[in-house]
Amino acid sequence: MDDSQELKWIRQAQAGQREAYAHLVNAYWPRIHRWLHGLTRDVHAAEDLTQEVFLKCCANLHTFTGAHFRAWLFRLASNCFLDSRRGPRGVPPRPLPATLAASDCDPVATLCSREIQTHLDAALRRLPLKFRAPLLLRMQEELSFGEIASALGLTEATARWRVFRARKRLLDDLGPLLDKRKP
Repeated sequence: MDDSQELKWIRQAQAGQREAYAHLVNAYWPRIHRWLHGLTRDVHAAEDLTQEVFLKCCANLHTFTGAHFRAWLFRLASNCFLDSRRGPRGVPPRPLPATLAASDCDPVATLCSREIQTHLDAALRRLPLKFRAPLLLRMQEELSFGEIASALGLTEATARWRVFRARKRLLDDLGPLLDKRKP
């Protein structure tokens, strides 16, 4: 979506046009959900939080006056996520194990790919939230460092540093595994 179309939808939604707001939701729902799922590692929690983000967006869209809607929306998502962590604590449900798809033609390659993904997911979970959140915004959502800074309430330099540190920690964590795979 180009910036002019986004701005048009924002202005129309601020004027009360539901269809314009629906366009914004359709454009950003998958991205917000993916980022929140990366933080929570729980698809249901991510769905609930994503819904909460868009409810807050709808209620507060009239206050948006900036030029970076995407960063503003991720800031709402960040706040919703942080609020959810302050709530009652319990043992989060464990996700069901993934099953092999019937269309997999090479079970060895599938198993190796799954093993790597499992190690990567575990390494991401071990990253402190202050590093994981900006890394996922950069890698999955392709936000600029300025947008990451705005979304997370950081300076741009801090956003850059945290993404760098997250990448370094992942490399340090996964390095031995990657070295084993070299012939």
